[in-house]
Amino acid sequence: MSGTPAVTLATVRSTLATAIEGAGYRVHRFPPPTVMPPAVVIVPDEPYLTPEVISSGGNRWAVAFELIVAVAPLDNEGQLIQLEDIVVDVCRALPRGLELGPIQRPTLEQVGPTELLTARIPVVVRANLSPAVPPPPPPPAPPEE
Repeated sequence: MSGTPAVTLATVRSTLATAIEGAGYRVHRFPPPTVMPPAVVIVPDEPYLTPEVISSGGNRWAVAFELIVAVAPLDNEGQLIQLEDIVVDVCRALPRGLELGPIQRPTLEQVGPTELLTARIPVVVRANLSPAVPPPPPPPAPPEE
């Protein structure tokens, strides 16, 4: 594990987003106020962070995300086919080494002012995490008298 470089959670999220964008889909790295379908939204899942190894060589964590695939519910058959195709494309585009969980049935969800047909893809990424901002150095020792 000491050979695995440390990354931030933002980097893990960005890696997922870049892979999905490479498949040709609009991606929101964080939940937006409104979603313009078709799109994929990356959100934390439960349990979000699970420490696996904490050592001087690095801190490996399991990081759970949910990829919410959303399409407009205009035509039941056409939109369901579009949703299924996007789910398959997204799963194929993800980096190797991820764990994909079971994908539940599509549902209608209210997202902001818009009702969307969605499917949720659970993903677990294992990474050697570091904080986004390094902690400040300790204060200097008081001068000795």
